[in-house]
Amino acid sequence: MKNLRAENSVYLAGEKTRKLVFLFVLAAGGLLLVTAVQALSGDPAGESGGRGSSREAYRGESPITEFIAGTRSAGAIFVAGQNPDKSYTPTAGELMVAVVANELTDREQLRKWICMIEKRAGKETLTEEQVETKDGPLYRLLAIDGTALNPDQRQQDDVRIARLMKDPSPLLKLKQAQGEDELKLQKLMSLMPQAFVYDYDGVEEKLLRIKFRPNPDYSPPTYEARVIHSLAGTILIDSEHKRLAKVAGHLMNRVEFGYGLLGRIDSGTVELGRVEVGPQQWMTAFISIHFSGRVAIFKTISKDQYERRSEFRVVSSDLSLSDAKDLLVSRILPSRQTLKTGQ
Repeated sequence: MKNLRAENSVYLAGEKTRKLVFLFVLAAGGLLLVTAVQALSGDPAGESGGRGSSREAYRGESPITEFIAGTRSAGAIFVAGQNPDKSYTPTAGELMVAVVANELTDREQLRKWICMIEKRAGKETLTEEQVETKDGPLYRLLAIDGTALNPDQRQQDDVRIARLMKDPSPLLKLKQAQGEDELKLQKLMSLMPQAFVYDYDGVEEKLLRIKFRPNPDYSPPTYEARVIHSLAGTILIDSEHKRLAKVAGHLMNRVEFGYGLLGRIDSGTVELGRVEVGPQQWMTAFISIHFSGRVAIFKTISKDQYERRSEFRVVSSDLSLSDAKDLLVSRILPSRQTLKTGQ
């Protein structure tokens, strides 16, 4: 039997780590987007290498131009100084501004969700169902390495949940930490208006692909900003809804803190995937982070993180822990054979 009891005992500390990582990567996605208008000053197609008028650059019939034109009627972008009655293809920066506005508006809705989570914890893969409550997130463990819990493991997990019902203080602390992380994310986003340079890079799976790279003229003010600013990669945009669909970045340079005395990151990759779960509602469904190095300054950020989320459903914004427990327990658990065969 897997060491379930040990996993349960460290969950709450680990969950704080996972939440901060989750927000950290969302910050990366948001930061990459919010910088575009001031970062991009030339060829929106990103292919000619020249610097000229955005209107002139789009007078051709490139696949990108045609793709944007085909989706314009679903949600036009209006730019200051442009006549909304005339046809106008936005630059990459202008498209990014619209995307950022939508992402931030969605985040302000403060909805609560229940979803399925598959994540790696050490050498194990855990399957959980998690529901957000007014007191913090509550989860129920469903499987380890694709195998449903046996009776002893189920009893241990039920005991863990019962303890939280009697003493929810660990969840309240976690909720407070999440709030602080959210404020930190907003601050990071506002501090990085010129961190990256963007170029259109084609179309991928009906999504616009945009390349990003560090702006050499930008000086990051914090350790976290230095890590974000060292990333380069691609972004996929749903141009019809003006939403972020995917960010994939890699660390271009080694990052040192305090001349390497406080820590360093030698290499790393970040990947974030977003999916539409309802009208104007998008959620992060995939996160993968891999960093190598001695990152003493980021004690609450995991260097190796993998998580998939699915089956998102909205729950009441004032859901109590007791109601959340009833909701989780009332759901039909998969059998051991079902999880093994995937049926």
